[in-house]
Amino acid sequence: MPRSRKDRIIPVAPIDRLIRKAGADRVSDKGAERLAQILEEIGEYLAKIAAELTEYTGRKTITDKDIDLAYKQWRRSL
Repeated sequence: MPRSRKDRIIPVAPIDRLIRKAGADRVSDKGAERLAQILEEIGEYLAKIAAELTEYTGRKTITDKDIDLAYKQWRRSL
């Protein structure tokens, strides 16, 4: 179910610019909203993996290295 504008974490305008930077001439609002939703889902998943890594090592703070490791694990699973 699509998130309402109020519940979004990532604003649509930067996603629109990202898509245009990738080479698109035109971007629909729904296309940008969908990519924002997908990026939020991936971000939440990576944050969850990173949190599990920090908990496993007995720490409370997620570092850039934890995010990098979570990203590498996610990429390997594709």
